[in-house]
Amino acid sequence: MRRTFPFSPRSNRALQPGDFWQVRLDDGRYACGRVLQTEGEELPTKTQAFFGGLHDWVGDIPPTEEDVANATLVAFGTMHVKAIRETGGEILGNVPLTESQSEVPELMDSHGGPAARILKGAKFYRAARRDEWGKIPVLSHWGYDVIKLLAESRFASPAA
Repeated sequence: MRRTFPFSPRSNRALQPGDFWQVRLDDGRYACGRVLQTEGEELPTKTQAFFGGLHDWVGDIPPTEEDVANATLVAFGTMHVKAIRETGGEILGNVPLTESQSEVPELMDSHGGPAARILKGAKFYRAARRDEWGKIPVLSHWGYDVIKLLAESRFASPAA
């Protein structure tokens, strides 16, 4: 199925890993969000949530496929598709994860304790060992504007 960009998703069924969108910053510049997974046991809703990230990129115009392919990811979390609409509005394109520097990170589930699990993004990977507790980042669940807040903090313009 061929997709036409840009588009504004209403469910995660419209999304594919590698999709990216602009995150409009308060100073008029843009950051870039990325879809990494649309399935996983740790997604809070199966049709509206996805696992995504924030790229280490900021620009005066929305991101391009080249910008996405050359930027690493600096933050990760589960999000609702409404986060795309609230922070940028539309999926601009897709750069397959295998063609970029993006990797789905290993994270600790947010449940912890003796039954703690290691995830690849939002998917179960393996049981956690006791010596890993506190050493592996914990999966974050983001509200609609968390990606924008993280981008604002990371890319804040220096005071004039």
